[in-house]
Amino acid sequence: MNEDHEQALKALRSIRDKIVEPSIAAGGGRVVKRLGDGWLSAFDTCADACASALSIQEQLESDDTPELRIGIHEGLVSFVDEDVFGTGVNIASRLEALANPAGIAITDIVFLNLPRALRIPFENAGTRVLKNIPDPLQVWTFGGIPPADVTSQVVSVGLELFAARSETGHFASEILDAIAIELEKYRWLRVSKTGHDTSASKYILGGSFRHSGDRVRITAALSTVEDGRRLWSGRFDLVASDDFELLDRIGASLALRVSAEIDDHEKSQANQRPPEQLNAAELSARANDLMSSGEPDAYDEADVMLSRAVALEPRNPSAHIQQSFVGYRKAMSGAWPVVETLEAALQPAIESVRIDPKMPGGHVMLASVYGMLGKVEAALDAAAQVERLNPNAWGAPHSRSIAYTFASHEWAAAQDADAARLVVAAERTLELAETSKFRSGHLFFLGVGRLLHDTEDLQPAVSALERSAGATGANWWPSLFLALAELRRGNKELARHHITTANGIFPALSLHVIADIFERSRIWTVWRSELEHLQDLGLSA
Repeated sequence: MNEDHEQALKALRSIRDKIVEPSIAAGGGRVVKRLGDGWLSAFDTCADACASALSIQEQLESDDTPELRIGIHEGLVSFVDEDVFGTGVNIASRLEALANPAGIAITDIVFLNLPRALRIPFENAGTRVLKNIPDPLQVWTFGGIPPADVTSQVVSVGLELFAARSETGHFASEILDAIAIELEKYRWLRVSKTGHDTSASKYILGGSFRHSGDRVRITAALSTVEDGRRLWSGRFDLVASDDFELLDRIGASLALRVSAEIDDHEKSQANQRPPEQLNAAELSARANDLMSSGEPDAYDEADVMLSRAVALEPRNPSAHIQQSFVGYRKAMSGAWPVVETLEAALQPAIESVRIDPKMPGGHVMLASVYGMLGKVEAALDAAAQVERLNPNAWGAPHSRSIAYTFASHEWAAAQDADAARLVVAAERTLELAETSKFRSGHLFFLGVGRLLHDTEDLQPAVSALERSAGATGANWWPSLFLALAELRRGNKELARHHITTANGIFPALSLHVIADIFERSRIWTVWRSELEHLQDLGLSA
């Protein structure tokens, strides 16, 4: 219109008379309303509507015709005075805007009502949040998958009234506020409280409390809205000197557990569907779950998923965060060049922070990668930002653990000579990450912290490392450091057993691989003697 008003009108009239309206009529539909540069039409069946839409787009493939977007939804509508109203119309309109130029967007209910032959051209575009439509909708598209806005990646949680079982009924609303404040620090969660519309929520959290003096007992339950299935229930007994402290502790405790349960359920759901049917957020969750196995082959599979996620939704911060996490895990494995892999992992972390600077995960990855590179101050700065955004996120103390572990001997001598900071950070991580699938790694950093903290009594370190080695997804690191500890204690055969275990986990393990990861850290200086004797236990150079 801006370039040639008359020519644009002529082209629109031409496709109206020759393509659009004849195709609608041929499919048994009727034009309900003409919108100047668009049409609203009604059909008796989904198949008729989709066949007409595909016919229109096929006929418009010529370079000299305007490109149209088409949206299709099945739903109740009301015809009044030659006009049409209803949610079905609103959704179809939002889908039209969502579709790519020359594309078609349809809802899941339409897709499921199509015969097999008509389903083939459509791709799964994932779950989308459409403007002014309360419920997220599963969308399928023809003509490419449109990028999603960041807001389409949130998971909605409804908070029901926490009923009071004491005379302090007014406290219930304050508890809801405290929980909502803490949950909203997880950027991927959207919270609706009692008194607001919770019908669009995917999960509901409710419960009750009993207040007696300075003691409070909270019972809570998390359920899915779709089928009412209870995912988790728990009880918290808290003691606090004043109401403000009590509210802070209730909010933090529940938010920590609920976010972990929802995260686990989202990953479980993503695992039940083929990767090609997942949107970017679901692919990111699936990739993260894959990486918890600790298997290097899984990292390549996760990388492929995340490349698809970024291609689908370039502005999805979670996809970039998980891309960085894959690089970090690859560097840990020893199967990839460490420094080059870590430096590459910085880029998606930086991009995720650029897209959404308030999402803690991007800063967690910056802190973790900088930490493993030995850039301690940069890592600690990023970890501090994580803590400012969400004090309950275990990524802050965990990334500090990484930074303190890989600190150079010179930095550690001045700042953390007895590894006290490392032990405190690792203990805090374990406290916050009670249900984490990456618990083996958290225990490992506690074990290393204790090895560096107390070089005389090694048993507390050995206990933590044994728990790390026995946890799901353990890599070869805890077995290696168990070998070093046993060498120092004079148990050469037990040390040999641990090296054999480490080699079994990673057959390419060698002193060169270990040096590539740890040579720049304080560990290499403190444990040099034992490291130099690893070849005596059968480790290759």
